[in-house]
Formats: sequence, structure tokens, C-alpha cells
Amino acid sequence: MLRTTLLHVLGFGLCGTAIGCGSDLDLPEYPLDGINVYVGFDEPICGGTFDWIEERLRWLEVETGLPASAAPISFYWLREDVFDHCPSGACTRGDAFYTPLEVFSHELVHGHLAQLGRPLPWLTEGMAQMLEDSQWDVFSPMTPSIMLEATDSLDIDYTAAASFVQYLRDRFGMAAVIELYAALDRVDAQATPEVFLAVMGESWGAVEDDFLDTNDWSPVGSINCDFPELAPDDSGTWTLPVAPMCEDAATVGPFLGWDDADSPHTKRHVILEIPEAGMYSLTMTSSATASIEILDCDVPVLRVSRFGTQLAEEIEMVPGRKRLVLASNIADRAVGEVVIRGPLPAP
Repeated sequence: MLRTTLLHVLGFGLCGTAIGCGSDLDLPEYPLDGINVYVGFDEPICGGTFDWIEERLRWLEVETGLPASAAPISFYWLREDVFDHCPSGACTRGDAFYTPLEVFSHELVHGHLAQLGRPLPWLTEGMAQMLEDSQWDVFSPMTPSIMLEATDSLDIDYTAAASFVQYLRDRFGMAAVIELYAALDRVDAQATPEVFLAVMGESWGAVEDDFLDTNDWSPVGSINCDFPELAPDDSGTWTLPVAPMCEDAATVGPFLGWDDADSPHTKRHVILEIPEAGMYSLTMTSSATASIEILDCDVPVLRVSRFGTQLAEEIEMVPGRKRLVLASNIADRAVGEVVIRGPLPAP
């Protein structure tokens, strides 16, 4: 979008001093609505990126019922420099976080909820994984009581934690989970069950038992489907060019990875409205490797992830909105197209 290009070319809102930025980094600053972005690279910022960042924060406010803090969140969008601040490659310090774009939506949850405090990892990472703009299958057998004992985020399975927090939200409501989050600020594992009982009205043990007995282990995550819809032609065919289109309003990026060896790429998002259940053909022809991901917007029952230069397969889809994400390396300048047709005639 135009404002992205203008900000990048004109250097609008540059940070005058490192201290003025609230960090030891002196970086170009892009003040958005409720969040300031500090950019640690020279590549162009793609057309839909800043809107996606703002919309994700607005969505978090609505989903959690928690307004943005009075002071803007600070997002330090870094690459290899992130390790100067975070040994793990991504971290949050209060309402500031340091990360490449790859895990922005996860760290944004931490930044938004920092105004409530810092509970133990099972809750902080469970919330972040549940509310990030991704979808993850859950395979871990790690129980809530095992995760409760962990004081380091690296010692828990994020998807298992998200599955438990998702269960709490579905059973007690988001308002209760937010109250619990604030009540557990700096509360240790030994004291957690007492606080849990006071807030939720049921014991930790009883709730955990019910979770383990009844949870269906459905995928976790909260994908954003507020992207342009790609309409099919009269024959029921959706066609999308493979070429990276950084200027497009539906393209987010660049995704730079954590060091200079990673290949910068973009992600273009479109929404498909599938009218009928059935088998659909998915083909891709590309001059360079690209990846396709298809996710259900409404019910997390479909997750297709493929990459290559030549794809041809059939996938089963139910009616409803699907988010198709097409990722391609910027330097490859790939040409080709993705074609989806259906529903196919029954054999």
C-alpha cells in the first residue's frame, strides 16, 4: 500500500535517539495505531504488513476484552540482531518485544497481555499459542499439572498448553481466563491451585480431570481471515499467480528469518469461499519453489501445507471460507500459477 512505500522512502517518524525509542537500538520508527514498529533491515515492507499488524492488535482487544495499554506496544522487527536481546531468537520484555516477523502474532499476545502481569509459562505461552495467527495440531501428552511446574517456557509444549487454555476459555469464558491471568501474576506453582479455585470456582484437579477426559484435541490457533476474497470464474476455477507481489495489499512481509542465510520471502493471503463439499484439484506450476497453505477459517478441520515447483493432487473440502497462503522467495522472482477447481465429479 502507498503509505508503506512512502514511510519507507521518506523515513517518516525516524527515531531521533536510542533513548527516545525506549531501547538501546536506534532504528527507523513507524508509529501505527497502538503499536510502534522499529525496523532493523533495509528491504521494502510489503503492502499489507502494517494493516495486518494493526488489525491483529484490534482483534486481540476484541477477543480478550482487554483494551490496548495507554502506551503503545513496541515491536522491534529484527533479524540476526534479535539474538543480542533474546538468546532464543524472540522475546518480550514488558510491552516491548523483539522478533522477526515469523512469530510476530505470538509475541504480540505477550506484549498485549503484559499489562496484566506475567503468570507461569503454561498460561502465558498457552494464551499466546491459542491467540496467534496460525493453526497447530496438538500431539503432546504433556498434562496441565506437569506444565504447571515449569518456570521456563522451553520446558513446556506450547500446543498442549494452548489446548488447555482453549478448554478453559470454552468452558468458563474469556473474561474468566483474563481474570485468572491477572490473578496469577508472579504466582508460583504451589499457590496456583488456590488462586485458580478462587477465580474459576472449581478446583484445578477437577478441571484438569475433565479436560483430560473430554478434550477432543482439536487444532489450536486463531487465524486471521480478513483478507480479500478470490472469486472463481464461471467454471468454478480459482487462479492465483505465484509471483511475489510485495506491493499487493494482501501481501505480508518480508519474512527474513533469523540470520542472513535465510531467504527473504513474502506471504500473499486470499480467501476462497467453497460452495460445496467434495474433492477439489490443486495444481501449481512455478519456475521456483513456492509453498501453499490452506486453512479453514470457521472450523479448524482442514490444514493443507505443500511446497515445490510442480504440484498436482486432490483435496477434500467442506463448504465455507478457506485462507490460502502463497509464500515465495523474493529473490527467485518465481512465475507460474496456482489453480484450484471443484467440486470434481464423483468417480
